[in-house]
Amino acid sequence: MNQPTHIIDPDGEVIIIFRNADSPFAQALEDTVTGMTLPESAHCVQSPAGGIDPSPEVFEPPQPPSRRLKGKAKTAFPEPAAFSEQAPVEDPAAEEPASEPAAFPESALIEDPTPEHHFAEQPAVEELAAEEEICEPLDENCFYIQVSAKHLIFASPVFKRILTGGWKESISYLQKGSVEITADSWDIEAFLVVLHAIHGKYKDIPRKLTIEMLAKVAVIADYYECKESLYLITGIWLNNLEEGIPTTYSRDLILWLWVSWFFQFPSQFKESTSTVISCSENVINGWELPISDKVIVSNVISGLINKSREEAINNFVLLLHATREALLSCSRGCSFECSSIMYGALTMQMESIHLLSSTPEAPFPSWNYNDLRQKVLSFQSPQWCTSSYSYSSHRHPHRCPDSSFASIFANLNACVQGLDLNKLDPF
Repeated sequence: MNQPTHIIDPDGEVIIIFRNADSPFAQALEDTVTGMTLPESAHCVQSPAGGIDPSPEVFEPPQPPSRRLKGKAKTAFPEPAAFSEQAPVEDPAAEEPASEPAAFPESALIEDPTPEHHFAEQPAVEELAAEEEICEPLDENCFYIQVSAKHLIFASPVFKRILTGGWKESISYLQKGSVEITADSWDIEAFLVVLHAIHGKYKDIPRKLTIEMLAKVAVIADYYECKESLYLITGIWLNNLEEGIPTTYSRDLILWLWVSWFFQFPSQFKESTSTVISCSENVINGWELPISDKVIVSNVISGLINKSREEAINNFVLLLHATREALLSCSRGCSFECSSIMYGALTMQMESIHLLSSTPEAPFPSWNYNDLRQKVLSFQSPQWCTSSYSYSSHRHPHRCPDSSFASIFANLNACVQGLDLNKLDPF
């Protein structure tokens, strides 16, 4: 086998040949960039998320990537070499392994590798600990990582299929006791974080990650179906995050949405979905992240987030038209004069933002709830005077609940309610 550049387990039987490291990650689609706000603004969102209560039951194994990832970029979600369409290699000298784990020798089965429950005190860092042995790679984008087959098989159904599922790699492993497998296009640091977690080497895992790195780790753990290996460290990562949830629609906001969904952080998920729904000006996509179809989109029909956004904007537009009709019928306004004046003013203001002669329709491109609310609350209210008695010459400014748009629309929500993670089916 090739000389390893990274040694996770010095007695490991598997060399992972890692190519094309640090490929582009979470690339924006064309419709995502349109209307995206880069600088922070004063848009109101739900209150900052509190702590996390990572209950064990939320760590349900996700569906295999082949059933969930549709139309994703190859560099973002690479297929392991073992899952090619090539038929398993036949060797008359070796007994043909079955596709079930039973084909793997009983001696290779292991007990649950006990992770280190007590983390050593150390300062927060952005790089992996230097305890692993590292040699210069033969190619700057190619690495050879020595790992334990038993740990991979125990922690990851994907690695288990590669090593025991009848593929050429599993046959080589069963015959020789060692094997080389391939992986590509992940971020190398994120990949090493996942491998250290799989091997229970928590002291070699950074206590502090950026939201970008945390999203990369989540994508890899999702692909290899090994989220439970990260269970003991996710709360520490969350508490040490310096980046808050953005208050405008941006790439980092989508990364927060993905991380809070994958690691099941309910309060962060509710806050990030609230901001996404309130601030997005277009149909929301997952930036090529493996966010569940149920959360973003399901085939052609809009999913929960897009549906919530469209409903919020549509209900707002309907409210404006309903208020105008109420003033026309004099069911709103304290008098004929009040209703007439406010009806004319609202008609003019709605026309000024193109909501009178042409009513926008779903999916409401270039519209977002927050901007619409700000425009309506800034409608200019007319000023007029009335007298207390018909014969009195003394006049004063007219005041009633329907005499200003600020009071008519005072009950508008500052932001759209986010999604409740606890009410969504686990993926």
